[in-house]
Amino acid sequence: LITTYLSNPRCVILAVIAANVDYHNSQVLAMAQKVDPETKRTIPVITKPDLVDVGAEEEVVELLLGRKMKFELGFHICKGRGQVSLNANQSLETSLEGE
Repeated sequence: LITTYLSNPRCVILAVIAANVDYHNSQVLAMAQKVDPETKRTIPVITKPDLVDVGAEEEVVELLLGRKMKFELGFHICKGRGQVSLNANQSLETSLEGE
């Protein structure tokens, strides 16, 4: 069923992977490259950058810069607010200052 949707040339593939998981093992990236070899309709998004192990940050940066894997639309990254700031009812502005 997933392959049917991904194979549709009108479909945009939003390939979401966690930053703390080895991208080599990402099934969604493998499937996206299979059905979209030119990567013209695949948008890879890296989430949870705050969970990357100390010392592994460079690997994520290399991925974002397209040095490890190339995508026509480039890699994107997003980070949500952590549970501590949510529990403390911190405003978005206060949370951003702590970044």
